[in-house]
Amino acid sequence: MSPEYAAFLDESSAVRSEEHQEYLVCAAVVPVQDADAIREKLLPLRLKGQIKLHWTDESEARQRKIVAAISEMAPMTAVVTHLSHRQRKTERFRRKCLETIYYELAGMGVRDVTCEARTASQNRDDLAHIVALRSQKVVSADFRINHCRGGEEPLLWLPDIFLGAINARHKGDSWYYDALQEFLILESKTPESL
Repeated sequence: MSPEYAAFLDESSAVRSEEHQEYLVCAAVVPVQDADAIREKLLPLRLKGQIKLHWTDESEARQRKIVAAISEMAPMTAVVTHLSHRQRKTERFRRKCLETIYYELAGMGVRDVTCEARTASQNRDDLAHIVALRSQKVVSADFRINHCRGGEEPLLWLPDIFLGAINARHKGDSWYYDALQEFLILESKTPESL
């Protein structure tokens, strides 16, 4: 019997030029049977007093150490992006990325997705979005999402680190991306992306 997989999802929004911005959604795809072991490997990467790993809070030396440790864990990762003209509101782009990544994850046999929690109303909107995608047959009725704070679920640190590596590459430092690239099982854009 093939292993069951769960996904742990985070997102990022980044300015790419004076005219363009990119919304990115990343999911770390983890065999359910290995989830606890990977959590145990991630926890020691925190500094004393640190609630969670967060790419933008880490020094360059720490980022390198974290990426090296994660590359030994071999997590599979899927990334969907949406490039658009710059604008303040990005929720529509987020939904487009989520729709694409949910569809791809469902095709891989993933049925459970944990998203990093945002506000209560945004979390409710995410749940309503899944209901709509089920009714449109984008995902099956057994495809579920839940929300968790980053400090409570170490597996949410994986997509944050991958997104940090992608954003660093766009800023001219490809070391992190190169170290993690072999674990990307999907890197795609939404159909509406520029």
